[in-house]
Amino acid sequence: MPTITHSIDTCARILRAGQLVAMPTETVYGLAADARQEEAIQRVFSLKGRPSSNPLIVHLEDAERASQWASLIPPEAERLMAACWPGPLTLVLPVRDEVSRSVTAGQDSVALRVPAHPVARQLLRAFGGGLVAPSANRYMSISPTSADHVARQFADSDLWILDGGPCQVGLESTIVSLLPGDSPRLLRRGMLGQAHLEAVLGQPLADRAGGVRAPGQHHRHYAPNTPTLAFDQAPVDALASPRCGWLWCGRPQPSRGPAIDLGDAAQDYAAGLYAALYRLDAMGLERLYVQLPPREDDWAAVHDRLARACQRPD
Repeated sequence: MPTITHSIDTCARILRAGQLVAMPTETVYGLAADARQEEAIQRVFSLKGRPSSNPLIVHLEDAERASQWASLIPPEAERLMAACWPGPLTLVLPVRDEVSRSVTAGQDSVALRVPAHPVARQLLRAFGGGLVAPSANRYMSISPTSADHVARQFADSDLWILDGGPCQVGLESTIVSLLPGDSPRLLRRGMLGQAHLEAVLGQPLADRAGGVRAPGQHHRHYAPNTPTLAFDQAPVDALASPRCGWLWCGRPQPSRGPAIDLGDAAQDYAAGLYAALYRLDAMGLERLYVQLPPREDDWAAVHDRLARACQRPD
């Protein structure tokens, strides 16, 4: 049975012993382990059921520690670090030889992030090193944005969970690749948007092609157990069924089944998305319906997550 705690020192001690701790970040809760201990890294893959071909993100206390993991930090990376760290941005850089290739999924690049969540920063400071911390959920299921979500995911585990309250961003970090001989690339969309990053870089970001594997790219990901469909026009028959749940984006319609309206502001919607899916998924419904948000740049990360969590009706 999981143990929820507020003790930074206890969690740092557990991590140093090679065990796992679920920790809060501003994006989602992460399943943290010492990024220098091979057995601890393997425990992450095992508990999540995550394939070893999926790389992990190393979380650091500050940007100064990036050189302990990356063999080269180009000027573009320095600009993004100065402008966006701490924050929901992951940078993919050339990896140092001594970094475990279990962390990088065999690639010669490493993904690094400095989280902004104050509890995460306190834990990293107390621990004194880098922590791998993929989302603290079973592989491909809904990412957790509260300690309770983590406890539900790992109800049969003795995992320690560091409670930092609800996550403020609510979607996984933006990932940008900055590797020698290649253009800067946007590997995963997040709430830190492309236009802002391009303004900092002073150049456009290429698309994710280029051969670098990044977390969260499986075609089915972030998904409830309940069959979930995305829609532009609500199916009328389903609105009349008490066995159908609804997630609205500021344009709700009357329904017999349970409904949550997250509103039409992208930041608020993103912060509440996974928690809403957890609530609806726990109700034992036959189907969930998700109203698609506007097709605008502010919503790009939300659309990415919904595309992986939902089916489109035929």
